[in-house]
Amino acid sequence: MSDDLRNMIWCTSYCNHGHRMLDGKPVAHECYVLPVAALRTEFLGNVDKASAIIAAAKPLRLHKGVRP
Repeated sequence: MSDDLRNMIWCTSYCNHGHRMLDGKPVAHECYVLPVAALRTEFLGNVDKASAIIAAAKPLRLHKGVRP
């Protein structure tokens, strides 16, 4: 993954809030740590595949969120 993507925050359809592309941690909200592969896949436009990646990764770890 390029450095530009690694430094991004992506507003995912999973929760409609931002998650860091670097590690999948939620930004400024409590949520699950999402697989980086799912975030990248959704960013590239394949929401169905991203959902499948998340489903396969369950159970996900809950995180209180990181600062923006």
